[in-house]
Amino acid sequence: AAAILHPLLGKPFREQVGGGKAIIPSAKKLGGIGTGLDVPLHYKNAAFVRTHYDAMEVRIADAPKADELVIALVVTDSGRPHPRIGGLQKSEVKSEDGLR
Repeated sequence: AAAILHPLLGKPFREQVGGGKAIIPSAKKLGGIGTGLDVPLHYKNAAFVRTHYDAMEVRIADAPKADELVIALVVTDSGRPHPRIGGLQKSEVKSEDGLR
């Protein structure tokens, strides 16, 4: 999956979401038809903004078939509502290295 995603997905995805310095979080799973995928989320410009740590379950009832891959992208325009977690805040991000 990584060999398919890294060269072909990263740049176009970042262009669609308006940039992004942080890594694009990922997860891989082997499963049959209808297997649920837990797709991780975090803030696009700084991986250490913990208010944006989350995941979304994605399930496609009739996929993947034997000769298919399911690739799911999940984005959000904000962090968790009423976050109770400390750490770097979105307003403190410097967007220099993708971490802080």
